[in-house]
Amino acid sequence: MEKILETLGKIKFSEWLVFVLGAGGYIPLIIGGIHHPSEINIATYSLWFILCSMIAYSSWKQHFAGWFMPLGWVVGEMGIIVSALYIGGYTFNLGQEETAIFYGIIATLSAWIIIGQQTGKWNPRILFLGSVIADILSFYPQIKQYLMPHEAVTVWFIIGWVMFIAGLIINIIFVEKLPQKLAIGKEAYRIKYDEEKNILRLLESSLLGLESIILLSGTIWLMCS
Repeated sequence: MEKILETLGKIKFSEWLVFVLGAGGYIPLIIGGIHHPSEINIATYSLWFILCSMIAYSSWKQHFAGWFMPLGWVVGEMGIIVSALYIGGYTFNLGQEETAIFYGIIATLSAWIIIGQQTGKWNPRILFLGSVIADILSFYPQIKQYLMPHEAVTVWFIIGWVMFIAGLIINIIFVEKLPQKLAIGKEAYRIKYDEEKNILRLLESSLLGLESIILLSGTIWLMCS
């Protein structure tokens, strides 16, 4: 218990804030689901729960500072699944979005397991990159759908996604400190962080946040247009 409390005490305010926004963004979605249960597709959120778990785990294993955001999503996904099962009236549809996530999860886990068994090294980078690619591909069916005439989404849905975007922005700027790390020189970076500056690796560590901000913002714009 003391170790747990000690670990919790080391978590910064910005990290707590990111976690709260990640998990709390699902509260508006749950409220919207209470009024419109058909908006909650249990298949979608179950697959997202698995995908976010993979991202959170692989981010944590690689010591990425921003792993609190996907951890918040994992908690939020579990909350919305439990709420949907309790409220009832939810749907269970396997459309193009769910298919993209499903095959992305299968392909990523298969590559991770095969390479891990062959080399004896269970590389979390494979899980992370595969999961992010699956996340990106899952937005294509949504974007395609909202480019065509569509029913208006509830304001609760928009509020939830805006909370996600806010959390992602805070995560990149104040937790991962990507702008600061990109701005300083190589020597100053080495002195401050005790490692060589690798721009590609820095961008990779913030890849989830960067792509999510772009895709979430773009999809919201299409929803409201």
